[in-house]
Amino acid sequence: MELNLIKIFLCLSLIFLGCCDKITTKKAVNKNKTPINTNSSEALPTIKDFELIHSNKGKILWKIRASDAIVNPQKNIITIKNGHLELFQDRKRTAEMKFELASYDTKDEIINFYGRNLITTIENEKIITYDIKYIHKENKIYSEKEIEIHKEGSIIKGVGFETYDGFQTIRIYKNVIEPE
Repeated sequence: MELNLIKIFLCLSLIFLGCCDKITTKKAVNKNKTPINTNSSEALPTIKDFELIHSNKGKILWKIRASDAIVNPQKNIITIKNGHLELFQDRKRTAEMKFELASYDTKDEIINFYGRNLITTIENEKIITYDIKYIHKENKIYSEKEIEIHKEGSIIKGVGFETYDGFQTIRIYKNVIEPE
């Protein structure tokens, strides 16, 4: 009974955040009742086995699965730990990304991925980069940090990048050429 009340509370929290037509959650279950330090006056519970799906007119745009998430309805922020992001374009998965920590601003629809991020594209490219920002309203993913693209035995290095199509095309701000 208590578990069902927690599920209902979490769903109502997401609805309250104004994202009910675009976001669905699955498996949002509080298995750990230990308070989390969120730098606020009230500690929030950790949600285990978290899944967040963002769609538009029935088409999935992106999906996040994570081991832990903290929903803070007062700040409109979901903090996500040890996650996996899938990006979709025209109903096809274009890229996957593993990340350690992210924060999703449900009001502005911006996701910040902190630290090292490992991306695999549909063309089987491996991309390593840091501190990514995804602005959903512009469909823009970018970073000002270094990037490495591993493709067919070669490595492309740079500083800063942006993509508007889920890593199908990437614009690197500054190429880095290393001496041989």
